[in-house]
Amino acid sequence: MKEIVPMKLTLFSATVALLFCFECETAKNKDFIGSAIVECQTYQIATTSQGAILAAYKEEGMSVSAHELVALIDTVPLILKLNELNAAQAQLSQTVASKKAEVASQDFDVKGVEREYRRITDLVDKGALPSQQKDNLQTQADAAKLRIKAGQLTLESLYKQEKTVQTQEAQLRDQIDRCYVKAPCNGVILTRYKNPGEVALPGNPIYEIGKYDTMEIDFYVPQPMLPQFSLGKTVRIRIDDAAETRKNKEIFLIAVISWISNDAEFSPKNIQTRESRNELVFKIRALAPNKDGLLKRGLPVEVWK
Repeated sequence: MKEIVPMKLTLFSATVALLFCFECETAKNKDFIGSAIVECQTYQIATTSQGAILAAYKEEGMSVSAHELVALIDTVPLILKLNELNAAQAQLSQTVASKKAEVASQDFDVKGVEREYRRITDLVDKGALPSQQKDNLQTQADAAKLRIKAGQLTLESLYKQEKTVQTQEAQLRDQIDRCYVKAPCNGVILTRYKNPGEVALPGNPIYEIGKYDTMEIDFYVPQPMLPQFSLGKTVRIRIDDAAETRKNKEIFLIAVISWISNDAEFSPKNIQTRESRNELVFKIRALAPNKDGLLKRGLPVEVWK
């Protein structure tokens, strides 16, 4: 009997310890929400120009900075068109200058005829000259004014042509700028769809870039838990790390809820019972800063309160 009492005490102590650990684990798991997969915002980088790809500077997995040049489209055809347009614009400018000089000369002639008309009018009124000379000068002045008006209308047409050519030049320069494909944000090259030597088509992507500074974590909660979450509320993201696990440490990151679905993922039945409503789940998205780069696209994580 002396040996049985200590054994009973040992079993009792072990049972108490197990119950204590179970209660601790249960209390701890109350904050556990569920598992999720890390995602990131992606960008399909394309060009609106068409041409051969001269260079693709980035490989898959490489980091890129915002506005960094990642690919170059052949600009030679556009440059040739631009040179042709510049030559036409120079010729048009010479035509405008010539027409302006012509209109200025006609205006000078009109002023001369008007001065002669006023002098002849005085002489005709005094009877020193026949009225026919006065009529001839009036006809010359009227004809010169019509020529000036025609010249001004021609100048207006030339000015409009200049604006058209300038607009075409601006469009060509814009197309040339679009041949220099740049990254829209800081991130990582996820996929390269085109290689140097292939033809880039308008709207067809050349790269897919993932924005890695802030990652997206989508998780699901049942309907009864939905009131516990709101926009701007924070959750914890747990990352599995073998080295930290051996040290009995856990890595948690803070994420902010940015979106909550208005609809359940599964269609409810026509007649809902309390049990069937509890089966509905709602999607929630949280954004987690990725300053240290711990989060990767496709990484499994746990979401905790």
